[in-house]
Amino acid sequence: MSVVNAISAREAVEHSRQGDAVIVDARPQVMRHQGSVPGAVVVEPGDVRAAFNHTPSGRFPVISDHDREIAVVSVRSQAPAIAEQIADLGYTNVRYVDGGYGALSTFTGTSN
Repeated sequence: MSVVNAISAREAVEHSRQGDAVIVDARPQVMRHQGSVPGAVVVEPGDVRAAFNHTPSGRFPVISDHDREIAVVSVRSQAPAIAEQIADLGYTNVRYVDGGYGALSTFTGTSN
């Protein structure tokens, strides 16, 4: 298992706006009623492995660059584990957003 670290909501939004990172919204659909994360890749928590893994049928992952910075936002207690799942698939720069969607919405202009 890899070890992933937290990233602040401010850093995640700044890196995303600069094109240096991708925010992955891995909140369950029922939680996304709080609002969306502009520009985020949306993945259901149970679909993370399938979404980020190549398959023998040739389907490509939602983010193909394994060195791309990925900032995971999810239910606070699940975010580190989801980030670990992505890192375990060979992604080298995966972090989770400290404070979850609530912290992130402060910097994206969305409401919670």
